[in-house]
Amino acid sequence: MQKVLTASMSLLLFAQSFSVSLADLFHIPDLVIHYEYHQETFGDDLFSFIEKHYGELKEEHKQEHEGHDKLPFGHSHSCAHTALVFLDLQAQHTESKIVPVDQTDSNFAYRNSYYFTRISGIFQPPKNA
Repeated sequence: MQKVLTASMSLLLFAQSFSVSLADLFHIPDLVIHYEYHQETFGDDLFSFIEKHYGELKEEHKQEHEGHDKLPFGHSHSCAHTALVFLDLQAQHTESKIVPVDQTDSNFAYRNSYYFTRISGIFQPPKNA
């Protein structure tokens, strides 16, 4: 399961590096319909269709007819969102033993319980002789 998840996340990251999103995959049927329209109307083959819609002739061809707004892979936005997921399946997670501040007593007072029963000369500061 971990290998499948790792492979799918790697493919997603690879596809996003070419600006391919999930919305582009849903617009592939529109691309096929538009290609068939170009075959019937203009007599374009696949290479001329790609050149007109994704190549150097793109700006000139946009003004010839409508229907280019639903084609995939044509967006040019530079916004990139990448989701990084780290799954640590081997780690043992324990619950925190810290009591939240709102659940403690407000009457807490510090009491010094440290004292020496016998003070010897070793704990005294040095004296000038």
